[in-house]
Amino acid sequence: MPHILDTKDFIITAYDEPHHSRENGGHVVITPKLHFVHRTELPLDLAAKLMHLTMIVGEATTTVMKAKGLDVVRINYQDNGNWAYKQPQKEPQLHIHLYIRTTNEKHPDNDPRFQAFPDALIFPDRATGYYNSFASLTNQDCSDIKDEINKLLSTPKYSELKF
Repeated sequence: MPHILDTKDFIITAYDEPHHSRENGGHVVITPKLHFVHRTELPLDLAAKLMHLTMIVGEATTTVMKAKGLDVVRINYQDNGNWAYKQPQKEPQLHIHLYIRTTNEKHPDNDPRFQAFPDALIFPDRATGYYNSFASLTNQDCSDIKDEINKLLSTPKYSELKF
């Protein structure tokens, strides 16, 4: 997965096989380094850090993707993990998806199942081929998002955060 940033407690990446293609805004994931199945298992300090991290990663990603010409209007933040249950030996790992939503979204192959903003995204099984033409964020996108996160950490809004 294209790497964005590691903190003491979290890994921030872009998916190699995203659920939402880069030309529609892209897909970022925040995963705790310790294994948790549900957010209710997080110690409160880690839960607060995760919420703060979703805020700063969301803001940085929005700024960067807008600068790259995408008309970002919203981010859908989702805590899923359902697909892990398709593999009985695999336990889900808590992670937060950031689906960056833009105007004029379309499926790269014009799949009729695709639902453009403002409708909710759909997530068919990977075996359907629905995601095969989706592009991940580039390494440059990830580097730019990391730089923007570091810049935001020096602003009054985020300067007290310690990741």
